[in-house]
Amino acid sequence: MKIVEGQFIWAIGGKIEDETTVGDTTVYSVEEDRWYSSLNGDLEPMPLSVQGAGWTLFKEKIYCFGGKTEPHRGPSAHVQVYDIKADEWEFLEEMPAPRSKLGKYYPVVEDRYVYLFGGDEERGRFHRVSWNWRYDLKKDCWDTGVADAPFSQSFPLPSYHEGWLYYSTGNTQSRGGQNNYPGALNQRYDPGADEWQVIAPCPHPVTDGSGDKWRGELHFLGGWNTNESFYREGCPNYVGPVKKHHVAFNYETNSWRYEASLPGHWHHGGTRAGKNYLWRYLGTIDEEAGEGADQHTNKIFRWDGAEWKGKTPAPVKKMNFSTVLSAVGPQEGE
Repeated sequence: MKIVEGQFIWAIGGKIEDETTVGDTTVYSVEEDRWYSSLNGDLEPMPLSVQGAGWTLFKEKIYCFGGKTEPHRGPSAHVQVYDIKADEWEFLEEMPAPRSKLGKYYPVVEDRYVYLFGGDEERGRFHRVSWNWRYDLKKDCWDTGVADAPFSQSFPLPSYHEGWLYYSTGNTQSRGGQNNYPGALNQRYDPGADEWQVIAPCPHPVTDGSGDKWRGELHFLGGWNTNESFYREGCPNYVGPVKKHHVAFNYETNSWRYEASLPGHWHHGGTRAGKNYLWRYLGTIDEEAGEGADQHTNKIFRWDGAEWKGKTPAPVKKMNFSTVLSAVGPQEGE
């Protein structure tokens, strides 16, 4: 296997719902429309399988922060790092405390820092946190003294725009429930001033979707309605179970709009912007197939702004994995 330049969409780790966490290292080559995976012996698997971890990319290395070691328990403090060029994994110093249900990709700020915000703490489900820790990628050290957010938020969708870090959607109830926020929470953080703001929420309560910044706007795909008070059609902004919905957030106008729906009832999957397209892949889809059906998917679709088009399916079906886009990756040959 050789390493070449291009665009590569990674789906590392994750879980099979109610069964097990998975530790495969899997990647999609955009140029080749082809998957490479440790399941096929192409790449090295993770040393510790986790789901719901936080992820980032720095200098051709993929960082994995925390996550659960079992499908619904076992939050960890491990930091695992994958060197793409060497196809090798290593452990770094642990985080200050275990965390899970983090963002699937955290932007790097000032070519050095990751602000690891949100998630669940060690007690697990329904123990959301507002913690905001700064990790120095060059020195491998943590600063827990930066300002925490106004609201707790698990599975936040991080993005970056003109000096601000945005954390959108997710679960907000900190004790005993999924979401007590009327919409889907949208908070932003100024790393320079160390200050937070709460801005326009997504118009429906939603978590466990995914998204990315594409053509200057944040696109959020799928997910499910987490606020039971919004399940009734008479409620403002009611959109049912969500799942097929595609919404876009305009950073400049601080406003949301609805886009063309997804080609399936999709949540817990991955989204990346690359090669002039928005890519949606893996996760849980088409639940209308009925009870007992295999609802995890290996599908990948791309959106050009007008329609969704399916591409070559992955060699694995899973959920809650990484969503990293790199400029180098594997290609068969010496």
